[in-house]
Amino acid sequence: MTMKPLRTLLGALLLSSPLLTRAADRPNIVVIVSDDAGYNEVSMHGSKLFPTPHIDSIAANGVRFSNGYVSGSVCSPTRAGLLTGRYQNRFGHEFNIPPVYSETNGLPLTETTIADVLKSTGYRTIALGKWHLGYAPKFHPLERGFTDYYGFLQGQRRYFPLKNATRLNQLLRDREPVYPESFDYMTDELARAGAEYIAKHAADPFFMYVAFNATHGPHDALDSDLAEIREGGGNLKLRAMTLALDRAVGVLLDALEKQALTGNTLVVFVNDNGGASGHDNAPLRGQKGNTWEGGIRVPFAMQWPSVLPKGAVFDHPVISLDIFPTLMVAAGVGSSPGKALDGVNLVPFLTGKDTARPHQTLFWKNGTSWAVRDGDLKLAVGDTRTESPELFDLSADIGEARNLAAERPGDVIRLQQLYANWKRGFPETPWGRKNKNE
Repeated sequence: MTMKPLRTLLGALLLSSPLLTRAADRPNIVVIVSDDAGYNEVSMHGSKLFPTPHIDSIAANGVRFSNGYVSGSVCSPTRAGLLTGRYQNRFGHEFNIPPVYSETNGLPLTETTIADVLKSTGYRTIALGKWHLGYAPKFHPLERGFTDYYGFLQGQRRYFPLKNATRLNQLLRDREPVYPESFDYMTDELARAGAEYIAKHAADPFFMYVAFNATHGPHDALDSDLAEIREGGGNLKLRAMTLALDRAVGVLLDALEKQALTGNTLVVFVNDNGGASGHDNAPLRGQKGNTWEGGIRVPFAMQWPSVLPKGAVFDHPVISLDIFPTLMVAAGVGSSPGKALDGVNLVPFLTGKDTARPHQTLFWKNGTSWAVRDGDLKLAVGDTRTESPELFDLSADIGEARNLAAERPGDVIRLQQLYANWKRGFPETPWGRKNKNE
């Protein structure tokens, strides 16, 4: 089925849904994705060097996920999973898309995005910032369910204006290059644009996907932010970039408040993968690119004041795949017209209507690095070519310091079989394993 008939089907199916409420009753939705930040680089996780009061406020006004995961350990796969609600491995999106223009490298057109679904119900759908899901015109955000776009297609770029931008890292408004680039700092510019969209479309309702490139390299920081955090040590540029990121989140939250939209706006904050090399993932083991906790467990919080409890901590494992069905149901859509989702609607679990675990088993695979978590047991391997799987009880050992594999061989075999069954039949990634840390 081609995309045009699919969207026609979406519109007919969703707009006739008995679960669809009046537009005025449906929540606005803001999904904020940060990039490469470390687990210990937000103060809601106890960091002293990285104060993030605005990010923390999302948890304070809603729910913090203490076992919050993403489905990928690098940038593009996580985004593919988040926007489709499906393990990206199912459709061959296991690795980062290389920064080469290609008609084949991109989020497959056979996949339905949450923007497709929400747009078909009458939402204004706005994408801001980093895309990293394909560079050919058919992969452009405006072809994947978004009505508006302001950002750049590549997986990284400088935070300051570019004089000689390429077609991959240039700043785009919809499909048109912005030239000359005249903003001060990319993180602040994306927040400014987001606040402008919120004011302009306050009555629509809207879905805003804000993909900051902060705090991904290159590590560009404003002199004014560096001056503010000179004391205390640590990586000064990362601290300054995090200060800007938190300020930008505050601009978006303030814009919602100014338009009296806070109460009925569902806001999600999630980081795209574990902190990259040089970032602080304490107390977790590992980093971006592998499937130890430091590569996949991330800062993750959600607020929806009119629906969710305030200041709650949810301890059962959740994953970024859950964002799609949660938003879909919040918008009044009972089921996805696309392929079966791997995520679940979190609202019943967060409001206490369902006391079970949202997921008994979760999986990760990035080339030769893989993991499976079943309950509180996790089996993981850093590299299948050189290492044996290690078993951990995450309820007592989130730092993955004590390998229980020798003591519990039966659990090793059982979890290996769960993983083998899950990955059976997955397609190869067309672009192979390239640019793994972009």
